[in-house]
Amino acid sequence: MENKSKTIKKIIIAVIVLILLLLCISIMIQPFNKATLTQFGPTTDRQMMGYSIKTKNNKLIMIDGGNIKDAEQLKQYIKQNGSKVDAWFLTHIHTDHVGAFTQIINDEEIKIEKIYASICDKQWYEQNEPSRQEDIASFFTAIGDKKIEEPQVADCIIIDNIQFKILKTKNPEITDNAINNSSMVIKVKTPKTSILFLGDIGIEASNKLLQGNMKEELRSDIVQVAHHGQAGATEELYKEINPKICLWPTIKWLWDNDIGTGENSGPWKTMETREWMERLEVQKNYLAFENQVVLDI
Repeated sequence: MENKSKTIKKIIIAVIVLILLLLCISIMIQPFNKATLTQFGPTTDRQMMGYSIKTKNNKLIMIDGGNIKDAEQLKQYIKQNGSKVDAWFLTHIHTDHVGAFTQIINDEEIKIEKIYASICDKQWYEQNEPSRQEDIASFFTAIGDKKIEEPQVADCIIIDNIQFKILKTKNPEITDNAINNSSMVIKVKTPKTSILFLGDIGIEASNKLLQGNMKEELRSDIVQVAHHGQAGATEELYKEINPKICLWPTIKWLWDNDIGTGENSGPWKTMETREWMERLEVQKNYLAFENQVVLDI
């Protein structure tokens, strides 16, 4: 009887060890969850900007999103990733950045936990860019009475192990190129890399960053090229950032500076920006019009 009891105990121990061993093997062979950055491409022939970041725990962060007609691709992407956005950052309110967002914010099938933006009052936009009345009205109508988190310079938002640090917010004192220059600038830090989102900042906002308290935070491995790659941030700012990789939220005709009669036939400054990046010895350019890019970050 005693021998039988010992045998049963040995069998139980062996089964437990086997179960633990199988659990360990299962954990080891499971794919390691990585944080990823997605650059969305345009679905029309208009320039746009849209990015997403997925954390290692599958939390979803959106940055801008593109035009109204780009909304469907974003809706499908968000629904495929759980129909929930943990944080949505808006750099500024031009429709090629927030048009898709205005179509999604009131979609009952998608839950947006938090919206981060640095927004001036509606009258300021109307006074400083009267040609954008329709875009301004569309944005403020869409957000309605939704709660908008307004971060301040140097604020850090931590989502899982990823830090979103605010280097610049709205600047109502800058009225030249007003809405572009009001772009919120966000530095994303992961254990592996750093990414700087510039929105559509221009000369004045570039100078403000270079002269401000956040200058030491500018250096980054990856930069989103401002204003779709032309007439945006200054060469001096890019020198300070010193990126290895550039994300270009750019359409093909703008990349080629093609007004319709061939490469470099247009009035845009894309070729100048491309030359700057060559001088900085940027290792890789990811172009939004080529395909949807997913990077491990």
